[in-house]
Parts: sequence; structure tokens; C-alpha cells
Amino acid sequence: MIALARNFKQQTLMRWNGVYKFQSKLNISINSGTYVLKTAGSHQELIDSLKLRHEVFYKEFQGLEHDGIDVDKFDSLFDHLIIVHKESNKVIGTYRLNCSTFSSMSYTQTEFNLVNVFKLKGPHLELGRACIHKDHRRGTVLSLLWRGITEYMNLSGANILFGCSSVKINSVAQSALIYQYLAAQGAISENLYSSPTKEFLMNDFDIWQAYFKKGLTAEQVKEAEEIIPPLLKSYIKFGAKIASEPAFDRDFDCIDLLTVLKKEDMTNSLAKRFQVIQ
Repeated sequence: MIALARNFKQQTLMRWNGVYKFQSKLNISINSGTYVLKTAGSHQELIDSLKLRHEVFYKEFQGLEHDGIDVDKFDSLFDHLIIVHKESNKVIGTYRLNCSTFSSMSYTQTEFNLVNVFKLKGPHLELGRACIHKDHRRGTVLSLLWRGITEYMNLSGANILFGCSSVKINSVAQSALIYQYLAAQGAISENLYSSPTKEFLMNDFDIWQAYFKKGLTAEQVKEAEEIIPPLLKSYIKFGAKIASEPAFDRDFDCIDLLTVLKKEDMTNSLAKRFQVIQ
């Protein structure tokens, strides 16, 4: 009975959020070894990506035992990059994409005041809900996601990438620590600074920020480097900037950092590697 009730709830959520009416905006398909990277082209492929998100965000990160979906009102309106493992025919990676050409809605805007970001010449491409199945978290898969992002960027003509980079911590002290570490690396943008919305503010962040501004010890630098996830590290490596203090996402019990990458600021290595059209 519990399983039936849970399944009914999932079906209802998908109907409410328009999953069965989903249509892709742009179509990408790239074969790469044992994987295929593409944009979800049907509601079933979208559902498979929603199931993967639930498995990673809820079962793995939060310890829930039951299967399910992670879905919201934005999913049917945005595109979704998916990586399919050819042997198992399962979706093992996904990334949600929203180009301002197709939709003016923004998930990131629920967490941050984006006035300064939207002043930049568009189109703007919002990225979010990135996850990779734990059995496939390797450099080749992350690189394949970047290949898909740059291909989508080229097809859509987007000049700006932005979105929430999640870090799986809930400590205000650790949040201030990694913020100061990124500041010391020159990765914070003052010009694009965007404050978190009221409900996502972290209490006492300014106190801890002032504490770490005195300078980080070698041990604190090592701790920060261990906390920052590979995806955020790759953003910084390719020229992205952090444009906010951390926002606390209580639903996922993690912090989010507003991350912005201008096409003109992309490192030569990224542009050459994936043939970004300037």
C-alpha cells in the first residue's frame, strides 16, 4: 500500500509539473566511447533524469531509502542534458539547461538577486541540478558534460553561463572558509555581486567571514580544497567567477554559490578543447 501511495504521488507530481507535456528546445547527440550525451527528447528520458536526481540528491546525500523523483515547476520548461551508459541503457548523468531565448523563468532567481547578472549582454544560459551516478564519477564523464554544455551554448548563441554551484555542507564556518579560499584565489567577482534572497541567507556568515579574512592556515587551505566539489573546481579552472556569498538551501541541506562564466572570459583551454564559437 505504501508503494502504491508513493507511486500515485509521483504520478500526480509529474502531471502537476507538466512532465508528460515536455518537449525539448534544442537537440544534441554525441557518441563518446561507452556513453551517449544528448538532450532529453521525450518525457520518458526526462523522467529517467528525474529519477537519477532523486537517487543522488535524496538517497545518496540524505540517506532516504525509497525510490522516487526530484521534480519542480521548471523541469518541463527547460532542456536537460543526459548521459546514457550504452551497456546498461541507463541515464547516469544529467544537467538542467535554460536559455533565456526560450524561457524568462529562472530557478537561480529564487535564491539570488540576479540584477547584475541580467545586465550582462545575453542570451543567458542557466545551469542547474547537475548530478552523476556514483559508479560513473570520473573525469571522462565530467568532461562529456562540459562538451554538451559548450555545444548547447554554441547552438543557442548564449554569451553568459550562470547557475547555483552546490557544496554539500551546512556549516556556516565551513561556508565562510571556502568563500575566503575562493577570494584568495581571485575567484570572487565584485562587479557581478548578487546577494542571496532573504529566505536563503546564512545567519552569522559575516562574523565568520571577518574571522577568515585574517588569513587561512595551511590546514584550512587543505580543508577548503577537499570540500569544494570537482564541478565547481572545473568552473573556476575554465574562467568562471563566484558572484555571491553562500546561500543556504534548506531543502537539500547544502550551500549554493552563484557561479557566472562569460563566454569572453572562457580560458583558451576550454574554448579550444570544445570548440567554443566566440
